[in-house]
Amino acid sequence: MVNSGKSVKVVILALIVLLSSCAQTGGQIGYSVNLCCPGNYGEYKEYRIETQDLPSFLGDYVIAEFDRVFQEKGLTRNDNRNQLRVTLSYRHINLNAEQETIDPFERRVDEDVTLRYVATILVDIRESSTGQLVWSGQINRIHTVVPGEYMHEDRARPEFAGAFRQMLTSYPAHD
Repeated sequence: MVNSGKSVKVVILALIVLLSSCAQTGGQIGYSVNLCCPGNYGEYKEYRIETQDLPSFLGDYVIAEFDRVFQEKGLTRNDNRNQLRVTLSYRHINLNAEQETIDPFERRVDEDVTLRYVATILVDIRESSTGQLVWSGQINRIHTVVPGEYMHEDRARPEFAGAFRQMLTSYPAHD
């Protein structure tokens, strides 16, 4: 009887470990869809990308990762002739009220403050001809940044791609 009690405990422990590992999302960046699918998606073949308030150190590779993932939906980037205008906008919210005036990208060396903020990239997709919003979503992440810390682009790229891919799951693929 004592041995079967140990077996039950081992099975319960294994189930707890298995279930807790299933609860992980796998990514560090969350996403949400704000508006889905009121457009004429069969007519959309080409798009252009614009940015708004996107920090320069994020710009190139965030655009590249979004571009790669959006092309997986069967669209082609064409900044001159297109049916869609994609706008990537950056926002952040400081989580500490005393730090609301501190811009996390313009910190002085003498500031010894750990910042906590939510960084969001809003993705709005509009028809080029009408300006009508046909899809919208966002990715976001809570950051804790200590003085002297910097962005690790090599680790961030796959995280951005994964978050964009998950966010765009509801966007209809073009045949």
